[in-house]
Amino acid sequence: MRYIESTVLLDIVPNRGQLIHPLFGEVVLWRQHEFHSWWNQFEAIIDHPLSRTFINGVVDSLEFKNTMPRIGGLFRKKKFKKESDNIGSQLGWGAFQLEKQNVVQSAHPLLSVALGQYLLETYHEQRFKVRWVEPRTQTVQIETESSPDLPRPKPLEPLPWSIDDEVKITDSSLMVDQHSQYELKFEGERVVLIPIESMERFLLGCLPYAPHQDVKWFDTVSLEFDTLKHLLRAIIQSISGMFLKSEQPVYIIDASSWTAYIENYICERGWGGAQVTDYDTSDYTLELTMSMQSQFPFTVGLLCGMWERAHGRAYRLSMHQENDNFVVKIQSLLEYENQ
Repeated sequence: MRYIESTVLLDIVPNRGQLIHPLFGEVVLWRQHEFHSWWNQFEAIIDHPLSRTFINGVVDSLEFKNTMPRIGGLFRKKKFKKESDNIGSQLGWGAFQLEKQNVVQSAHPLLSVALGQYLLETYHEQRFKVRWVEPRTQTVQIETESSPDLPRPKPLEPLPWSIDDEVKITDSSLMVDQHSQYELKFEGERVVLIPIESMERFLLGCLPYAPHQDVKWFDTVSLEFDTLKHLLRAIIQSISGMFLKSEQPVYIIDASSWTAYIENYICERGWGGAQVTDYDTSDYTLELTMSMQSQFPFTVGLLCGMWERAHGRAYRLSMHQENDNFVVKIQSLLEYENQ
């Protein structure tokens, strides 16, 4: 009988809110419904079709890491199935079926299509253009067309807020339950793991489409990546919108309340970290220090959504850079509400 792991074990990097997967490196844990909500928010803000940009970013990241080992010789299909099952189950994206060219137990169609395209190209050792339909719930059917060969993906050029040269020392672990082999659950909800590199490749692909608009709620001072501020704003806005679409309550009494929420709802899920430097209970101004890392805009977006949920006021966000840290301030958008 084939043995199936009942959990996926992730290492936790203390104080930085990072989760490390043994196969995929740094990952972020998303609740399934959160990813659906965020995608709808982000694509609406960018106002451009992004499905293929996302799929290409994920496929390139999986290929660059040689996620699927080269398989040949006798029983090639059997070995391939074992490896592809492991990839799908470790990420929680579903089960790929080579002969039918579909993915079942899908968590989200974009994740499943990216998984299927990568595995098809790896097995057949050629590029494909793909289309997909969803004939049934949690099932994605992939149609392929041969495509000219392209060079291998280049190393990722990190986004300027994600420079992170620190050695990742872990001191604890997070267990995510496997359900029906290809689904992951955490605290009773279905979740997916998305590698940081996949998200960064996707976000870089979105850079040409980020809307160049001036808004009153977003203020950056002396940031070294002024050309990316529109993309940064779109990410933060979409994540805060995702949180506000949820029903998760936030009750804040003092600075220690923020520290507890950051630890339990951000750090422990791989969404980054932040240190509270000041919280003014008279006007609710929150000040934080955050290190440079990949999750930076996601962390800020969650904090903005949590701040608005806690205080019932639209937020104003300002930030500036000090060496390898960011100083972030969240306060009320309307000044008269602070009085």
